Amino acid sequence: MWLAFGVFVLAFAIGVASSRIDPDFARVILGDGYIDMTEENIANGDPMAVYKQHDPMGMSAGIAANNLFVALRTAIFGVLASVGTLFILLYNGIMVGAFQYFFIEKGLFWESFLTIWIHGTLEIGAIVLAGASGLVMGRGLLFPGTYTRAQAFQISMRKGLKMFIALTPIILLAAF
Repeated sequence: MWLAFGVFVLAFAIGVASSRIDPDFARVILGDGYIDMTEENIANGDPMAVYKQHDPMGMSAGIAANNLFVALRTAIFGVLASVGTLFILLYNGIMVGAFQYFFIEKGLFWESFLTIWIHGTLEIGAIVLAGASGLVMGRGLLFPGTYTRAQAFQISMRKGLKMFIALTPIILLAAF
């Protein structure tokens, strides 16, 4: 858990630092379309309009589906000796850091901070837990101990999948 959290925090810091150094970094990570839409929302006086584009139930379902997919990928990519999980944690941390710094540059820190982190605390926490679950899955391949690698992998997969199943309600709660 601490390793997954540390990787995410380090990646968040990289996203912030990279955005500070290169003002166009957010465009590289988040895409031109998303940045252009957000800048248009800022110009229209509603910087957080992206969270209001659809009816609340549709938006919640979309957020839940996206976050479940990201969490599942984060966990399942642990089977790649944890490398896939670490990559996804890095990418997501950089993305969140760049996104948050984008709003800081626009002078909208508090509004974005409060909007993003109201549900983001649970959401980001769940992604970090999914990362921990992926690292647990990969651990059996990397450190089999006294078991055969196949036995250790099977045991670690069970543990990791239990962790993933346990975090699913957190993701649903965050979305709704």
